[in-house]
Formats: sequence, C-alpha cells, structure tokens
Amino acid sequence: MKHDSSPLAMTVPRLAMSLTKVAIALDVSPTSVMQMVEEGLLPRPRVWRRRKLWRVAEIDAALAEWPTDGEQQGEDGEPGRWDAE
Repeated sequence: MKHDSSPLAMTVPRLAMSLTKVAIALDVSPTSVMQMVEEGLLPRPRVWRRRKLWRVAEIDAALAEWPTDGEQQGEDGEPGRWDAE
C-alpha cells in the first residue's frame, strides 16, 4: 500500500494498524508483538477476511494497564495483563 501524505490523509485519525505498524509504533519486532498477544499483554487482532488489524484504542487501553517502571506486580505475581472482559 502506498503511503498517502496528502493533507486529508494526515488529518484522518488512524483507527487500526497492521502487525508491522503495531511493531513499529511499539518499537519492537512483529514477533514480539505476537508474544505480547499470546501472553495477554496486548489484545488479539480484529479480522476481516485474511487481514488482521489491531484497534489503536485497544492497544492504548492495554498499554495503560501495564505496570510502570518500579511498580509492584499484581497479586498473582504477573505484571498487569490486558483483558477485554
């Protein structure tokens, strides 16, 4: 897909991102993103046909639940785990 740098494209909010873009946004590899999903630290992607997309709002909500540096772990000994429920 070609990157659109038109003024309109720059004002349209991004609602969802591909695996590659999530990895870039988090400054990690796509493999690390998938590990975070499997560990429950990030939500699973939404699926349309064969395309997988992560909602930006869900990524943001998940990150807000992560512990900050120096914060104690939860009662179960695990850092904050993201859960849509």
